[in-house]
Amino acid sequence: MTYFTPETTHKARKPHRCTNCGQAINPGDTYIRWASFDDGACTNKMHPECLADLKANSDGEFEYTLYGGERPEIGVAS
Repeated sequence: MTYFTPETTHKARKPHRCTNCGQAINPGDTYIRWASFDDGACTNKMHPECLADLKANSDGEFEYTLYGGERPEIGVAS
C-alpha cells in the first residue's frame, strides 16, 4: 500500500527538476512537494501547472512516468 504525505507549496531556494516534465524549477519559482512511500521513498517536486494538469485528467488518483510528461501552458488544463 502506498502512503502519500500532504502536498505543500514551496519557493525554490536552489535548482530542482520537475518530476513530471523534467524541466527546471529555478530558485524563486513556486513548486509543489510531497513524498510517497511504497517499496521505497520518493520526494515529488512539480510545477503547479504540471500537478494541476495531472489532477484535471484523472479520477482522483493519477500515475505519471518520471520526467515523461509535458509541461502544460500556465493556466491551461487539458
